[in-house]
Amino acid sequence: MNAGVISLLALVVAIVIGFTRKSNVGILCMGFAMIIGELYGFSSKDVISGFSSSLCIQMLGIMYFFAIINGNGTLTIVANKVVALVGKKHYLIPVVMFVIGYVLCAVGPGAIPTLTIIPILAVPIAVSAGLNPIMVALIGQMGVQAGRMSPLTPEAAVVETLMTESQISGSTVRIGLCMLLVDVILSIGVYIYYKGWKVEQVQKQEVQNTEELKLQKEHIISLAALVVVIAGVLVFSWNVGLAGFLAGSILIALGIGDEKKAIKGISWNVVLMVLGVGVLMNIISLSGGIDILVDILENIMGPKTAAAILSLVAAILSFFSSGLGVVFPTFVPVAGQLAGTFGINALELTAAVVVGGTITGISPISSVGALVMAAVAQEEGSEKKYPQNKLFVELFAIAFAGMLILFLLALCGAFGFICGK
Repeated sequence: MNAGVISLLALVVAIVIGFTRKSNVGILCMGFAMIIGELYGFSSKDVISGFSSSLCIQMLGIMYFFAIINGNGTLTIVANKVVALVGKKHYLIPVVMFVIGYVLCAVGPGAIPTLTIIPILAVPIAVSAGLNPIMVALIGQMGVQAGRMSPLTPEAAVVETLMTESQISGSTVRIGLCMLLVDVILSIGVYIYYKGWKVEQVQKQEVQNTEELKLQKEHIISLAALVVVIAGVLVFSWNVGLAGFLAGSILIALGIGDEKKAIKGISWNVVLMVLGVGVLMNIISLSGGIDILVDILENIMGPKTAAAILSLVAAILSFFSSGLGVVFPTFVPVAGQLAGTFGINALELTAAVVVGGTITGISPISSVGALVMAAVAQEEGSEKKYPQNKLFVELFAIAFAGMLILFLLALCGAFGFICGK
């Protein structure tokens, strides 16, 4: 049987086994990747190349730094003060996080650095408010995605360049409106799924007990370190993982944190899960598994379904690769060609590609979902309240829900209406 088909089946089997047997999906994926490599002639170098050292550094650095400032009580106090600002109107917190994510992304830095910041801000705030941290972090991330096509962002600059080269006229502002529509609808769905109107009584009591806490010297220094990390990532394009290691090391040197507890606070289960799945994803890509999926979809494309099908292809490809680095450069030119073939709006197809190449970033095998998992794992007792295997599957399901929303909106002509017929 074709290696691409086998690798796709292996991924499905790994997810099913991981969920039913409570095993680490990432470790299973690495094992399957080795077997497929041996059977189909992929070298060990090919298999190992799927292990993302960059994502590994990002996750470890974030976990290390936030384990330190969470351990010394800084995040608890800050989260309480944020919660106090909205009073009893805790339902406003997801809205506030969406807006914060949107603004931070849209004012210039773009999604890539901002996505690394939002989960680590959202989770402690959500816990202090008695809200589900997964819900608040995801809604914040969707706000970031919605702001991705602001004219100020580097992503918008890339898309505009691709559009110019493909002779596609129009503005990324309209594409951004399409992105905003999808993310708002998906955010509402996430809010309903996690029953965002419910506040945990125990955590509400915790907020009341900690409202009297005041910032001490070590908390102020920790906050200063956090501000420097955020500013470095957003303004100077620092690697968030390396910045986290640096800031954490400085705090340890100043005697403000406990290094042993910080290292124990790293959720190795999450790290192995995300990076291990990436190893099998690389085999899927090398073996032509992606091409198999794309070919099936392209064969059923027509003038009325072009935008919907193209959005679906972009979304599926985004599961396996970078939207900015692979999906956009590959399919924006295709959008221009298809528009000429079918006689439809090229900007509409471009919007389908950009939104599709973004929305599935919520999945746990992409950086957005991985960072949410990493942030949630830092909370005490998270393994029992939010089991990683269950969260892994939930994030996949939410990503597929985003695909469905995107597909239906594109199919009914919503993108065409926004982009102009």
